[in-house]
Amino acid sequence: MEKWQDPKVLAIWIAIIVALVFTIILFVVKIMHAGYKRMTEANLRQAKMQLEHQKKLMETNLQAQERERGRIAADLHDSLIGKLTLVRMKSQIGTPAAEIEDLLGESITEARRISHDLTPPLLEFSSTQELIGQVFEPWRDKFEINFHPDVRVDESLTPDMKIQLLRIVQELLTNTVKHAAASRLDVYFRHSEKYIVLLVRDNGKGFDTAQLRKGLGLNSLEFRMQYLNAGYKVKSAPGKGTATILVAPGK
Repeated sequence: MEKWQDPKVLAIWIAIIVALVFTIILFVVKIMHAGYKRMTEANLRQAKMQLEHQKKLMETNLQAQERERGRIAADLHDSLIGKLTLVRMKSQIGTPAAEIEDLLGESITEARRISHDLTPPLLEFSSTQELIGQVFEPWRDKFEINFHPDVRVDESLTPDMKIQLLRIVQELLTNTVKHAAASRLDVYFRHSEKYIVLLVRDNGKGFDTAQLRKGLGLNSLEFRMQYLNAGYKVKSAPGKGTATILVAPGK
């Protein structure tokens, strides 16, 4: 009998092979476990970062809401109440009715503007393009505003989606008024079955986007973008104006 045919030798070789296979399996399991652990830790870190980012956006949104309330309160106190107080004073000193009528008309216009800023009238029954167009009306004496709507589907946006789009437009308009020193504003709004595209472009002084920081305005925009499941990009350069484009699902 050959030596390798000896049952004891065969048993030793089988034991060696089993031990080797077990060692390989154990090694593979450990590698997989280590990889899974690293992947889990990475996912946990990513989830923690996303949670912190969401928390920051929520805090920013609350700050933006408080800022908006403060602005409305200032409008009521400084503008509307001031005009009504003037009307009262002039009526007491016998000012001609025509002048008082003009002041009352201005007060009504101001009250309508403030009310529209809070919640646009007939929001549910107005189309998005009509609502966006109304946002620009009070500013046409300050800017050359060119609004280009392109709606290719029946209106299908919920009131919540409409109000978020309007707040985005208002935020971009506010940024333009405060920082751009622009004279012209071009606004393109397209709504198709697949996409909503909003482009707001001014001819202002622009800025270096490499220096762009997410202040209160941009964080507020990002919060609203997330609500719409949208993406956005800001393009600008010194002396070249600023363009902001938003792309969201059409439904």
